[in-house]
Amino acid sequence: MKLPENFPQSDYTPFGYIDNPDHSAILNRSGSVRSVPPIGFGYWCRRLPWPYGEGNLRQINYLSFLHLSVVLDGKKLHTMQDFEQNGIELISRYHTKNMMSYDWTFNGVKFSAKYALPVENTIVCVFEMENSTKEVKTVAVHATNIYGYPEQRWWGCDGVTASYNDLMDAGISKIWAYGDVFIIGSDQKSAAHKSTASQDQWLEWISKNDWTSNKGTNVKMPGPLYTMQSYEFKLGAQERRSSVILLTRGVNEDQAQATYSDVLNNSTTLVNQKLAEDESFYNQVPHLTGAWPSEWKHGWVYDWETLRMNIRKPVGIFKHHWDAMQMHTPRLVLGETGFDGMCMSYADVSLAKDMFKAAFLDAPGLNVACSREDGSVNMICANGTEGATNPSWGYPFKVIKSIYERDQDAYWLKLLYPRLKSYLEWWLNERTDEAGWFHVNCSWEAQDASERFPVEKGAHPGDLVDYVRLIDIETSMAEAMSNMVLFARITGNSQDVPLWESQAQKRIENTRSMYQNGWFYDFDNRTNGPIVRPNYFDIMMFSPVTTGIASPEQMEGIKPMFYHFSEHPRHWLEWPSFLFHFTEASWNAGLRIFTAEELIKIGNRIYPRLDERKLQPILIPEFENMLPSEYNFRIPGISDEFWPLDLTNPGGCESYGWGSTFPMLIIRNIIGYREVGDPEQDAFILAPALPAGFFKKGLSYGMNNLDYRKIKMDITYTVENEKSLKIKITFRSDSPLHVAISGPDGKQIIEKQGTTKITALEFGGLNGNKYTCSIHP
Repeated sequence: MKLPENFPQSDYTPFGYIDNPDHSAILNRSGSVRSVPPIGFGYWCRRLPWPYGEGNLRQINYLSFLHLSVVLDGKKLHTMQDFEQNGIELISRYHTKNMMSYDWTFNGVKFSAKYALPVENTIVCVFEMENSTKEVKTVAVHATNIYGYPEQRWWGCDGVTASYNDLMDAGISKIWAYGDVFIIGSDQKSAAHKSTASQDQWLEWISKNDWTSNKGTNVKMPGPLYTMQSYEFKLGAQERRSSVILLTRGVNEDQAQATYSDVLNNSTTLVNQKLAEDESFYNQVPHLTGAWPSEWKHGWVYDWETLRMNIRKPVGIFKHHWDAMQMHTPRLVLGETGFDGMCMSYADVSLAKDMFKAAFLDAPGLNVACSREDGSVNMICANGTEGATNPSWGYPFKVIKSIYERDQDAYWLKLLYPRLKSYLEWWLNERTDEAGWFHVNCSWEAQDASERFPVEKGAHPGDLVDYVRLIDIETSMAEAMSNMVLFARITGNSQDVPLWESQAQKRIENTRSMYQNGWFYDFDNRTNGPIVRPNYFDIMMFSPVTTGIASPEQMEGIKPMFYHFSEHPRHWLEWPSFLFHFTEASWNAGLRIFTAEELIKIGNRIYPRLDERKLQPILIPEFENMLPSEYNFRIPGISDEFWPLDLTNPGGCESYGWGSTFPMLIIRNIIGYREVGDPEQDAFILAPALPAGFFKKGLSYGMNNLDYRKIKMDITYTVENEKSLKIKITFRSDSPLHVAISGPDGKQIIEKQGTTKITALEFGGLNGNKYTCSIHP
């Protein structure tokens, strides 16, 4: 099978997910498709042991796996221990949301089991073998459907029965009296077929490489049943062979058979369609180049693939691709859309723009309430109001401006403008007190049960806190309304400019008045005084610096607090939501090298963990016994909800959107590629900030495929001495470019008039300096 050449070839961890784009929280709980060690994949259709994992629990709930076992030269490869005992390194050479491979070499034979989900109800394994020896090799492949393990019984959930269909040469498993039907088979004729309810007997069959057959069996719930199809391959010297193995489900046998036959007959076309999606994505996504650690390069891929997996296709109320926050119990939240959309905009700007269309054009309510695909909402405050997301959570107006500046799609902005306006008007009408200050009704609209709210210990996040004037809402509203001045002019709504100018100025004044003694504070409107919590500092108080709303004096006065959070990172510098907020603030404060050093700490703890080559424990007592013991684990190869300092903490939910946004922080703060802040300028900022651990003479760190207004850029920083760098930028465009680089003082350093579609230039620079790159056709 030919794989996309633009996917970064490497040896990835042999664990991961395949995206099931049809899974949703309400309308279709289809289940997750997740790796089954050592070389299998399957449907996980019951709760998974972490927060939000309950979204996989269906009425008809089970585990149903395609488990492969291989026997070569009398040696079985059935468990992880078998691979270890035979000295085999099991890796994955292809690891995307659309396909994951297991790759290994044993006794002169190269194996690759490539899994995909080309349609919702069929897992396809393309099993490839290559005999590199001069001898004939006999390979046995035992494919087993392990089916059962319901978490919650339902009417008709009596047991599982298995039989063999001679016409299809396939094993069929079904629940009696009501449940899903599974078919396991191949394009290769089977040499044996059988089923058992005994795990010991199944293991004995594999161990003895058993070629007997039986007519099937059954077992009462919870099962499971082991339905096995066995195949024998004779590999001549230097011969390659390939076979397709399928696991298909349906609501009845006829439907399952129809799906099975269709996919079997069209498997190559269907799988290639999935690979074409990957090829298109990797034509756009930035790549790490140079001396970055291998775990970083691998983690980079796991992050992008996790993010892709959490952008769901249109369904229900959503007419556009939408951000699901996490894949198990998908729901749209404006804050998460901001974080995830900002990150995705560096890889697929069209998809990122669609995410904001879904949030503002499709989500219910003028306040963009947190919603699921059926239109239901959550985060209901104690007084019955439907919770909204304030604009400091994800900074959607900041992100929209950034995307526009790098993409200049005025039509997109024009579509959004009326809903951006109604969203801000809703906050003005519904969430301001008598004096005009912003508040939230409950902490769900700001930070869940944060200590910044003066409430009784143990208060619920839905309890009313409408007496708190929030600094982060005042400042994010100031930024949002300032940006609306620009948006109004671009979209032909200049009549709104005076409104936004006056509102923005009021919010700027409010924000700056909330600064006292080197820190910004929330205020209590009952006392009209600041809310001071002894020995407690909330990272959201950096918001005036994050948005650039703070005065120069305030910006300078708050600088020591960055070091406070560096010295007291838990839990602030563990959560992606806070990191975006914190790094934007520290960068604006001029602490660029400091920002990079903080990010390196995070990358060095999360990326090796994502790239581990062993199963990970659950580590949360309430989830420890949720799954059968042999399947009760977490896996690497997928980004987690947050980035814990304590590596005995599992990191929340598996496959969480904002947990995969670390590439955005690298792009903006280490490579230092940023917008200048003025869409009318044909320019961007480049501010290299390599941390001390990277600063070794002769080493190069780069990033390919960055995009600026459909111009692609490859950037390389080569360490020369002390703080000096050689900076190389290669532009790829449809026509020659005129490029000029100016330094921090505004003086031009270099300019070049390109004569072809590729324009390259080099110049000497200093680590931590900010350079402006102007581009003209």
